[in-house]
Amino acid sequence: MKLLPLPALFAAIASTCVTGVAVAEETEPAPSAAPTVESASSSAVHHGSVFADPLGFLLFGPTLGVEVGANRLSATLYGRWLNAGVLAKSMFLEGADSFAFSYGAGLRGRYFLRENLQGPHLGLGLEFVHSTVDNAPSLLSTKSSYLVPMFEGGYRLPLSSSFYLGGAAALGYAFQLSSSVENLPGGSDAGLYAVKDRSTFYGSASLEAGVYF
Repeated sequence: MKLLPLPALFAAIASTCVTGVAVAEETEPAPSAAPTVESASSSAVHHGSVFADPLGFLLFGPTLGVEVGANRLSATLYGRWLNAGVLAKSMFLEGADSFAFSYGAGLRGRYFLRENLQGPHLGLGLEFVHSTVDNAPSLLSTKSSYLVPMFEGGYRLPLSSSFYLGGAAALGYAFQLSSSVENLPGGSDAGLYAVKDRSTFYGSASLEAGVYF
């Protein structure tokens, strides 16, 4: 076996090491890029809602309604039970008066300033109200009907993709369509009473707790 001189041996070893390092650097796999995490928190698209207005117990009666719409526009059909409203009783009843079944039913359109039926909104509505007020001592019943066009504004706060709370205030005018005084069973004095036009300005508020669909 032929022996290399020491200088040549060192040179060969150094050349081999450098070549090995270079090959290792060339073959080492490049670090993979960190995956991009995208937010998946996009809200569900709403097509309407069902709601209840418990504030009506203090005002003109609790209300139930259904709303259909998309994006920024919606239309609502609702009904209220006038008998249970504290403010309604103070406005319609005097002395020994009491409500027989009295109700309101209305249509309302809203335009939302944000998409997906949420945020600030403006709207127009039209409600039909019918009241029946009985006076047992006099054996009389007064029946009245009103048509109430109104303008409203409010705000709807989504609590999740399914639930929301909304508040609104409305101002309008209650036009009296008809009014009559009738005898209850056993009464005979209805003809002695004249009806009054009770048309008046109307203001109210609502607090809606709703579920989107």
